[in-house]
Amino acid sequence: MNKKIRRYLEEIEKTEKKIADLQQYLKGIKSALKEEENNEMIRAIRGMKLEGEELLQFLDGLKGGNVRFEVGKKTDGSGKGSFVRQDSNTEREDENDEKEME
Repeated sequence: MNKKIRRYLEEIEKTEKKIADLQQYLKGIKSALKEEENNEMIRAIRGMKLEGEELLQFLDGLKGGNVRFEVGKKTDGSGKGSFVRQDSNTEREDENDEKEME
């Protein structure tokens, strides 16, 4: 067989092995990322300090798409800002208060 052809075939084989190794490595990285994202969600929910029934209602709301988060920056005039979270239940209460005032 021609030396050039043999060299090309060897190079193709090496490159295919490298690609396979990198694909396996990428799969591992994606798996680790997903695990870390899951851990972050668990930490965030635990940090909310919800008790029994409140936690179940919150999780049901998340599953059903009834909970909406709005993250914005509020300032208190001192130049320092704080982030606020608002779920759809609070928003509905605000809308009801506005209707009652009319």
